Amino acid sequence: MAKLSRDEKWRRFNEKLEKLMKENDLFGLAITYYEMADFLNKEGKDNKHLRKIGYQIKLKLQPKELKSYTDSGVLGKVEILACKDSCDACKNLNGKIFSIKEAELKNPIPVEDCIHKYGCRCVYLPVVE
Repeated sequence: MAKLSRDEKWRRFNEKLEKLMKENDLFGLAITYYEMADFLNKEGKDNKHLRKIGYQIKLKLQPKELKSYTDSGVLGKVEILACKDSCDACKNLNGKIFSIKEAELKNPIPVEDCIHKYGCRCVYLPVVE
């Protein structure tokens, strides 16, 4: 299989972004921006602006998730779960428990300084008491 040219790769990224925007798939958008950032990084170019966009999109997903826990009427706390291959910043949050209100105020995840190529992949787990 032939390697895609740089222009073809960017064309495909842009098509993917357009499709995800039409579908209102925020998680997919965030991951795609991180993929674009990784592509720039491999070219030795600054990728901070794309990582920032990916982070900001992931940040918009958290309130909806936390609200669903609040709306359940059963949950009052959440625990953070990091992936096994997470960066140190994310691993430091693994297992930490927050009240839902505290999580809403502090926004501990996504971790802005995460260095994983797809950004922070930490998730909230419901804590049932």
